[in-house]
Amino acid sequence: MGVYPVWKYFLVVFVLLFSFIYSLPNIYESYPSIEVKTHDEPLTKEQITRFTNSLKNNGIPILEIKEVNDKAHYVFDNIDSQLKAYDNLNQLNDKINITLSTFSSVPEWLESLAAYPMFLGLDLKGGVHFLLQVDNDNIMKNIIRETELDIKKHLIINKFRYNFIHQGKEAVMVEFDNQRPVSKVVDSITQEFPDVIVNKEVLDGVTTLNIAPTSTAIDLDIKSALVKNLSILRTRVDELGVAQPVLQQQGKDRIIIQLPGLHDSTRAKAILGSTATLEFRLTKGTTQDWIDSQVSGKSKISSAVLYKQRNGSPTLLSRKIIVSGKDIRDANTGFDAVSNSPSVFVRLGDYGASRMLEVTSKNVGNKMAVIFVEQTKSEVINIATIREAFSKNFQITGLDLDEAQDLTILLRSGSLSAPMSIIEERTVGPSLGKYNIIAGQNSMYIGLFLVGLFMFIYYRLFGLVANIALAANIIIIVAVLSLFQATLTLSGIAGIVLTVGMAVDSNVLIFERIREELHNGNSPNASIFSGYKKAFSTIADANITTLIAAIALLTIGTGAVKGFAITLVIGILSSMFTSIVGTRAVISLIYENKNTEKISI
Repeated sequence: MGVYPVWKYFLVVFVLLFSFIYSLPNIYESYPSIEVKTHDEPLTKEQITRFTNSLKNNGIPILEIKEVNDKAHYVFDNIDSQLKAYDNLNQLNDKINITLSTFSSVPEWLESLAAYPMFLGLDLKGGVHFLLQVDNDNIMKNIIRETELDIKKHLIINKFRYNFIHQGKEAVMVEFDNQRPVSKVVDSITQEFPDVIVNKEVLDGVTTLNIAPTSTAIDLDIKSALVKNLSILRTRVDELGVAQPVLQQQGKDRIIIQLPGLHDSTRAKAILGSTATLEFRLTKGTTQDWIDSQVSGKSKISSAVLYKQRNGSPTLLSRKIIVSGKDIRDANTGFDAVSNSPSVFVRLGDYGASRMLEVTSKNVGNKMAVIFVEQTKSEVINIATIREAFSKNFQITGLDLDEAQDLTILLRSGSLSAPMSIIEERTVGPSLGKYNIIAGQNSMYIGLFLVGLFMFIYYRLFGLVANIALAANIIIIVAVLSLFQATLTLSGIAGIVLTVGMAVDSNVLIFERIREELHNGNSPNASIFSGYKKAFSTIADANITTLIAAIALLTIGTGAVKGFAITLVIGILSSMFTSIVGTRAVISLIYENKNTEKISI
């Protein structure tokens, strides 16, 4: 048998030691916790004391309090206490960020090496899962509206006379008299707007041009809306206070959102799917003026529009919007200093601030209304008298605490580029997640035991070496997942279990080749050397083809498929290392440079 290089021994030892260290954090207990931090400044001792007293006064048991990097971690022994504490701290009069998290009891020496446990997915930790779909009809409606405006402007600029132009469901229709030749119009529109298709129809002396956007233009708008919505939803999820959320695109018009540890699906749905924003308008006259104008048939107040307040009473507002949600740069929830009622503290951008200063300076003593605008409704949430001019910073009242907090999240993240509807919702309880973990672990242990038993009985000492390599393979997979802070899901556990069965395939090929060499009369050392050398190409071919398929799943797949592919890719690479390099190193230690006449295989 050829002399095995010394550097390969060191490589095996280094990989095993490295993998052992970075897989070690996963054996330590994890506890549900809450991470508390302020928006700008570090938490003070007084704040932490007040938060702690509030939790204790409400009968919420705290397992431990950790202060790390200007943050406070409240650790609890169960999820119920965690959720109660989350609700309690959200009601306090402080501008703080509260995040549902998991606190691990990993020793400091491991954390100093950046060794942390891997994250658990929704199916193992519990939480909520949403599948959202972009409203394609709304996108199409916007495209048609923009197309109509562009075409109308183009016809006017080029002095093309037409009877009238109107929107259809899938196209813009422009009608002409037959006396007017439209071939020049068609050429001009086609040249100016390459993303539209123009079809001409002639019926009863009227020529109609049907101008429709191309499928490429529609797909591009859907893709753009999805990218913008994904960014906005990620901001909203961060504001919800969920650690390790999963947001990813599925197909061309869907988004998957998984929120591990969150169990209030009602509030999450309201925030994720909302297109809400704000508008600020001046009041205009009285509702009696509106009624008189309707009775007389003459509009006395043409610049006004009627809105309803939260109590149902009507109010008359100016059609002109002072500022809207797009002008808001920041928003925080707090309490009014005078009335102690929930408030939203708003900061405007430069343009919005100058516009607000200009309007309020001219309307001191008049009233201004705040309108909450949603896709299905608009209502006045607050009407206040302008006491003095203001610009960048002000506050909004008239909401309860939950509404103020939700509005703050929506204002910070902005409105969705296109409405989205929740087409699938799943809730996984923490007890089911715990059961999934136990079931996954048991399946892996049983698979490992049965494979190991077969290898030991069939290949004896060589089988025992293969079993050691198999255990090392699992440690390497866990270490890599932990090192890159990957999320382990139930499908990921399935990938590990599959790897347990696949990992010994390479050793089976090697061991059978060694047996074949022994039957041909070669010496044990020569058979071992030849077996590893001749089996390598077969092992490489088989694993590379499987690796290509696994990478394809990882690249294209989503959700459970992706979780399965991650562990499969890592498992294939680590099993090749352990079965070819690792087992060879152990076999070489046992038989190299020894005049052995018989080997245990």
